[in-house]
Amino acid sequence: MKQTLGKITKLFLILIFTSFTFAEVKVSLSSDSVYEGSIVNFIITADGKDILFPEINDIEGNPIIGTSSSESISMINTSVTRSVSKTYSFRATKSLTIPSFIVKSDGEEYKTKELNVSVLKPTASKKGSEFMVELSLDKNESYVGEALNLSISFKSKRNAHADNIQLGEPKLEDFWVKKTKDVKHSAEGEYIVQTLHYKLFPQKSGEYTIPAIETLIGKIEPRQRRAGGFFDDPFFNSMTQQLSWQKVYSNSLKLKVNPLPNGLELYGNYQIQATVDKQKVEANKPINLSILVKGEGNIDDVKKFELTIDNVIIYADEPKISSKELHGIYQGVFREKIALIADQNFTIPALKLEYFDKETKTIKRISTKPIDIEVLGSREIALSHTSTIEVSPSQIIQAPTKVEEKVVIEKEDAYLKYLFLAIGFMVGVALMLLINFSNRKEKKQAIDIVKMIKKAKNDRALFNLLLPYSKEHPIIDNALNQLEENIYKDTSHKIDKEDLMEIFEDRAQIDKSL
Repeated sequence: MKQTLGKITKLFLILIFTSFTFAEVKVSLSSDSVYEGSIVNFIITADGKDILFPEINDIEGNPIIGTSSSESISMINTSVTRSVSKTYSFRATKSLTIPSFIVKSDGEEYKTKELNVSVLKPTASKKGSEFMVELSLDKNESYVGEALNLSISFKSKRNAHADNIQLGEPKLEDFWVKKTKDVKHSAEGEYIVQTLHYKLFPQKSGEYTIPAIETLIGKIEPRQRRAGGFFDDPFFNSMTQQLSWQKVYSNSLKLKVNPLPNGLELYGNYQIQATVDKQKVEANKPINLSILVKGEGNIDDVKKFELTIDNVIIYADEPKISSKELHGIYQGVFREKIALIADQNFTIPALKLEYFDKETKTIKRISTKPIDIEVLGSREIALSHTSTIEVSPSQIIQAPTKVEEKVVIEKEDAYLKYLFLAIGFMVGVALMLLINFSNRKEKKQAIDIVKMIKKAKNDRALFNLLLPYSKEHPIIDNALNQLEENIYKDTSHKIDKEDLMEIFEDRAQIDKSL
């Protein structure tokens, strides 16, 4: 018994004080041959207790897009081995050599060996293959902003089977890409065809290559049947089945994009319209200008209209654009609303739109008509008119050298004296009554505004209520700015109505003291 306990104790001590063994640092790749743009996993594996892996930010100019680590411990006889692997993932764009790196393990330095990665050009699927992917364009030359129709057709033989299909999408720089809802199903010889459609809008001129589209075809791997039991249940097997993936590539396409003259960005055919809700408005009350642009082409690139009018406060909504494809033509509507406030008459200038006409292939300029706005009760500017008499040089009047003053004392008529006194008294009373009435009116307006602020149901109502009083108080200006952001930028500023009401209440008190 004692001998047995001694052996167990000895074995336990051996396990406790066993040192970790070390192995040579190894490197490996998920694959040494990949298609252009595919992800490569570079793996460094080292044994030891204290391992320091290199910090790698890129491999031959290809940025590291992710890292991961794994660890395992194994014991062979009395030797315990701790193995740690670190994976560096990057996207390979061309063939390269992964250089050697330094790995430190338990104070020792190990140098990894170099590895070669071959990057292959995707080979388009050929007719007769089980699965095919084809790209096509309605034209191979266009202008900046001109819509192009790109079709992606996935073809599978009638007897082909796939458990999962992941069709790639076009990823293009300098293009605005919009997927349409039009999906066409058809048959073509021995193939069943599904075609997806995209609209491409070139943003820059130049010669482009639309790269091949990668599609993944997943098939369930057949599993070796076991000798029965619970885990051979079909339901359990369906949950644990694994897919093997096959990559299928489409053809690539060449495209030439011509620049628009004069740096234009719009292409197509458009109309523009500007209307107001009224052309007569009270001073410091808003009028609403609506701008409408509709037509065919890259209407999503219509820019926001910016107005500048002297002595007019302008608040502009963010434009709203709705677009769709109808009968193969991309078209839409651009809408923008602008509020304008002034205390004197003004004119909304003509709004201009310039584009490259798709029919005539020429520059076209369209515009609205100016709109005159009459402001009722507007501020009047008094013009002083000075009468002048022109005198010719021959008619110059010489001033006398001596001026005699003559004092004339006239006897005043008592009747006229008292008449003027009475008239002056009545005028004074009328002025006092007018001032008092004006103060009462302003006080009543202030009280009414306080009530209206309190009852304002939403940000839009409060915004319209405060607009005429912009620039009169910092708190009002701040509230207007916050309300504008709430309405047009979907923010959620909380407006303190108490502060606003207090401003108008104070104004009413001042008017009362006066």
